[in-house]
Amino acid sequence: MSNENQITKTEVVIVGAGPAGLGCAALLKQMGIEDQELIVLERGEIGESFLRWPKDMRLITPSFPSNGYHQTDLNAITPDTSPAFNAGKEHLSGEEYAKYLSMVVNHYKIHVTTNTELETVTSRGPGKGFELTAGERTIHCKFLIWAGGEFQSPNTTGFTGADLCIHNAMVKEWQTLEKGHYVVIGGYESGVDATFNLVTHGNKVTLLDLNGGAQDTFDPSRVLSPYTAERLSTMSNAQGVEYDDNFEVSNVFKQGDGYIVQSTDGKEVFSQYPPINCTGFNIDLGPVTDFFVYQDNGYPWVSPFDESTKIRNVFLAGPRLYHDPTLLCFIYKFRGRFAAPCAVIASELELDTSIFKHYQQAGMLLQELDCCKEQECFC
Repeated sequence: MSNENQITKTEVVIVGAGPAGLGCAALLKQMGIEDQELIVLERGEIGESFLRWPKDMRLITPSFPSNGYHQTDLNAITPDTSPAFNAGKEHLSGEEYAKYLSMVVNHYKIHVTTNTELETVTSRGPGKGFELTAGERTIHCKFLIWAGGEFQSPNTTGFTGADLCIHNAMVKEWQTLEKGHYVVIGGYESGVDATFNLVTHGNKVTLLDLNGGAQDTFDPSRVLSPYTAERLSTMSNAQGVEYDDNFEVSNVFKQGDGYIVQSTDGKEVFSQYPPINCTGFNIDLGPVTDFFVYQDNGYPWVSPFDESTKIRNVFLAGPRLYHDPTLLCFIYKFRGRFAAPCAVIASELELDTSIFKHYQQAGMLLQELDCCKEQECFC
């Protein structure tokens, strides 16, 4: 990395120090990329999204330090690490997982610039790379991997009156909310999590879901995880919990000291406090938004190497990675694609790709996505 006219020059910039960004960075480090050739930019701290999780939220996929049995921890971002090894539990909190990510950074000596938000990205022309501005820094790079995640972009426009609700991403601790009756909108993972924790802390809850968490698919991106399904089952007969699995919210409005939640077919539910909005997150690629072409469902088009189909050498990693019909939204799914952008970068920078064999043996190299849509369990 050299400094010329206050410009930092490097080969690769990764935006986001979460599991996607650090997973790609750790792979590049193992392939022999030099320290001065790689920069990771993070708007907050390492694992910022996980640090912002509600205190009671847990990873839905279990962790187990099974490396010795040639079984990679589902939440690990490299084949030879395990979040469970130091946390000592299967379902980690956001804070515990962020600590694991920091340990990965230290182990692989990844240079992360924290508390620095990427503001602009411009192309310097074909084959000349990109110019980035981040705070007072100007960076020139050849490759850019966007791994910014989605937690910073909660969906607050999904229905009329959504701005009157509290998005679950805005809740730091469920126990600090006033005791009473709450309506939770959305019966997927975060909706069940919110309901479970609200009930645990002595509240009454009405959980509203359009389809009961059931989808005609085996894809874990679209059905409840066993962890969440079990929690929902334990609440099925609990006092203070009502569950309407055929309630499509159309409107929320204030009425007196409370709130009314209306469905598209005219049903109404009263909420003593602002409803809890658990309808997910928006697609937000920040300053690289215009670098991608988008599908009808809103997901960005990417090549077989997870590269933009509009501008070369801009890649996507993380939970917004979509190869029709496969949505790679969980850590254990999108981590199989770390090698896709890194393979292109390795070819250009003449890096050692022999580590790919180790990743393949660990189940962390997903090349043929057709298998994902055909993987079904019949028992």
